[in-house]
Amino acid sequence: MDDFRVLGPLEVRSSNTVMPIPSRRQRAILARLLLEPGATVSADALADTAWGGEDQPRDARAALQTQISRLRAALGPLGGKLLTNPPGYRLDIAAKDVDAHTFERRILEGRDLSGWDPRAALALYDQALALWRGRAYAEFADGFAQPEATRLEQLRVAAAEDRIEALLAIGEAASAVADAESLISSEPLRERPYALVMRALAASGRQGEALAVYQRLRDRLSEELGTEPSEPVRAVHLQILRQEPDQATRQDHGARHTSMPALSRVPAAVSSFVGRQRELEAVSVALTASRMASLVGPGGVGKTRVAIEWAQQHNTAQPVAWVELASLRDPTAVPNAFLDALGVPDPPGESPLDALITALRSRHILLVVDNCEHVIEEAARTVHAITRSCAHVRILTTSRERLALEGEHVITVRPLPVATGNGEVGNSTAVQLFLDRMGAAGHAADADDPEVRRLAETICHRLDGLPLALELTAAHAATLGLASVAGTTDLLDLAAGRRSGQVSHRSLRATLSWSYDLLTRDEQCLLRRLAVFPGWFPIPWATTVCSDTELPPDYIPMLIASLVDKSLVIRRSLPAGGDRGLALLETVKHFADERLVAAGEADRFRTDHARFVVEWAENAAGSIGTAEETELAEIAAAASDLRAAKSWTHQNDTDLALRLSAALHRYAELRADNEIKGWAETASLLPGAETHPLRPVVLASAASGAVSRGGLEHAVELIEKALESMGPDYASAGYPLSVFGTVCVLSGEPRKSARALRRGWQAARQAQDRFTEAETAGHLAALLSYLGNQAGSERWLTRCRTAARAPSGASTQALVEMVTGESKISFDPDEALVHLNRCYEMASSLGANLLTGTALTGLVTVRSRLSRSQASVAAYLQALKHWQTMGDQIHLWITLRNLIPVLTHNSQDEAALALHAAVSTSPAALRIHGTESEALDQAVEESRIRVGDGASDIQVRWRGATTASAVDVASRAINAILEDSTVATAERPEQRER
Repeated sequence: MDDFRVLGPLEVRSSNTVMPIPSRRQRAILARLLLEPGATVSADALADTAWGGEDQPRDARAALQTQISRLRAALGPLGGKLLTNPPGYRLDIAAKDVDAHTFERRILEGRDLSGWDPRAALALYDQALALWRGRAYAEFADGFAQPEATRLEQLRVAAAEDRIEALLAIGEAASAVADAESLISSEPLRERPYALVMRALAASGRQGEALAVYQRLRDRLSEELGTEPSEPVRAVHLQILRQEPDQATRQDHGARHTSMPALSRVPAAVSSFVGRQRELEAVSVALTASRMASLVGPGGVGKTRVAIEWAQQHNTAQPVAWVELASLRDPTAVPNAFLDALGVPDPPGESPLDALITALRSRHILLVVDNCEHVIEEAARTVHAITRSCAHVRILTTSRERLALEGEHVITVRPLPVATGNGEVGNSTAVQLFLDRMGAAGHAADADDPEVRRLAETICHRLDGLPLALELTAAHAATLGLASVAGTTDLLDLAAGRRSGQVSHRSLRATLSWSYDLLTRDEQCLLRRLAVFPGWFPIPWATTVCSDTELPPDYIPMLIASLVDKSLVIRRSLPAGGDRGLALLETVKHFADERLVAAGEADRFRTDHARFVVEWAENAAGSIGTAEETELAEIAAAASDLRAAKSWTHQNDTDLALRLSAALHRYAELRADNEIKGWAETASLLPGAETHPLRPVVLASAASGAVSRGGLEHAVELIEKALESMGPDYASAGYPLSVFGTVCVLSGEPRKSARALRRGWQAARQAQDRFTEAETAGHLAALLSYLGNQAGSERWLTRCRTAARAPSGASTQALVEMVTGESKISFDPDEALVHLNRCYEMASSLGANLLTGTALTGLVTVRSRLSRSQASVAAYLQALKHWQTMGDQIHLWITLRNLIPVLTHNSQDEAALALHAAVSTSPAALRIHGTESEALDQAVEESRIRVGDGASDIQVRWRGATTASAVDVASRAINAILEDSTVATAERPEQRER
């Protein structure tokens, strides 16, 4: 067990082993972090703590970083919990890991128990006080930790007094006198210990001594403070004078429960409990801090199961009554259901609510109120009345929406996680539950079989990790097999079949119908319309797509808020500026879509959604490169909506389909999104596309996709069709001509490419398309540089910068840096590095994957030529991985080709010859020219000479090799270079950083 102890000298334990922290500064830093466990403490505050009033080092942050590093080492296995979290550091622990929190929690639990089971309360007080080993935060109690140390000390004294109260309640008067007198010795002006001694003496029949204690207190207060005893102490004094019994002192506590009515018991669990530790801990924390908590979540998510588990774990510390509301049909009968759970008969002549309050007013009890959603108003009214009038009652409710009461702590119960977060397949809590329930149904699947875990995870994904759906479907999987269930179209039908329990829990469809039927007509209408959104969506989108005369736009945000409260629309936290925070669970969306079809509204709202998405894409993607450009990440966040619009328009509306691909062509280029480029080719083949004015742009985007996939021949076909479709005055000719120029240069026709790029620049300039104007001019500058025409390259670079000088966006600026860097490689490699570095940084932050990868490839190529170091060679691995991730075959082959001279220089001759053969015969059919061609030929010849007779065999063997094989050869060769020299380790970037 790991814990942090502050109730005395600072101490850290891991698995019952004390972790020594000899440095006072490090102990001070740790103590400061423990004042706020789990919270981030600024570096400045920690530096002040570490050095106190001393002069801080000149570079305090660096010195603090050193202290933090040493503290991590001193903490041993717990060091990983000390996290860097700008602007400071955070100790990633829960409050329960600190003994001070445990102390406070046990005191609160003891106070809850004191009224009905003082013996149990006494045990908790003893446990709490036993945690103290000295003054809280010992060596720092007079410094930065003084406020917290003082607070804890006051709590300790109050807890000692509460403990004496418990001794009195169980009749241990002698012990109470001794302990209270001990408190008086240490706290001579604290009045409550005097009252406790007086009560204990009176309970032992020693009234005279009790009155003498009162006089002793009175004299001391008069002499030292000039005051009289407080009202509570005077009341005890008067009670003793009148010889009235002390109602708080009970000798027969155990007998007081014998006449209590039987409580409705917590239902027994009928299956194993999987996961949910976070929710269980959250309930404990909530009901410690408050007297009311609610488990809220969608139907079938497991709220009742969590409540059962928590109540069973805690019913030994406090009586628990289970209030079941699921079967109620009359909301006015809610108070009666509470009375039934308490075993109290309905009283004649008194309202059930008044009788309930009377029955609970002096009780220390936990009420678990299950399934409030269908009687939510009356349930809320009843719970509010109890919490207002019954000070010792705690309440835990389950509902699909919160009760919205003051003091209510809401714990959201979410579906079980389907993915583990560490990349492992089939090891999540949801899969564990699913396979467990399959075993319970008579078919124990082999959890070690990767295929079993993969199929189980697929099913769990489709069922959103909803425990009810998993349990119901697992029973069918035990009969039909995992593969059959995973391939079933409608899992709502498979998630069915339970005969026992609530009707609403016998199938997933019944659960969803139960929730749907509780909605108002307008809420039902909006929920089914929201099914057109395939993923996360913002409120403005829903307002536009789902509104009509029946649901006015201004009304929709309020309805969405209500659906969120009812757990039918889920929301997520978003970073600043994000707005795509709402969604339907897949199961809810499937159900809502069925209702949308049944209402006859499906075609209408799917069309409205597609049209809206296309218009949004035209505005958002059309702004790229301008001063008002939409961030690429924002467009990427709409991927699921774009896919849905593509699917609908390709089946139903050629015009919208072509508009969508045309709108996204620049985004797809910068993002290196081959999926969207693939849509363009499909759209160009739709009925009516041949005469559409946007066909040239769409075909050009399709050609760009073919280039990325390495299909140059197909790209040529597509771009030629695009050019044939353009009239002489085609307004958007700049982009197709730019793509044509790229295809030509890759096909080994640089002069033809230059002519196309010039025409593209003129067309873009005439159309005032500044991004394409800068792009075509920049590509032409780079091309002329490769051909050795430095003067021409500089002229076109000037034109590129001129185009970008107009109000433009970050994408245009990153493009200019990229083409400038490429243009300088041959003539001024040092300056090229500067521009390529700028491009890489800008493009990486933008998410412009094409520019990022192109700059990265340029950087590693130039660095390897300039430094010939192992570090520069190792950077090729990063470039290769980038293009593999993007699925960009053409740039992958270009990077492999650029690597060949590097391999030759490092005597990896066989690998160099293998790559040359693979590149020369690849589907990309790359052709190069100018100085690049000369450098490559020279490197290959050098490797051929060193290899000798076997060179031809190597090249024959590697002709037509796959990309994966070529990358594997390159990676092994790079690693061999890194391991080959004793200098390699010293030159690796990570070593230099250290």
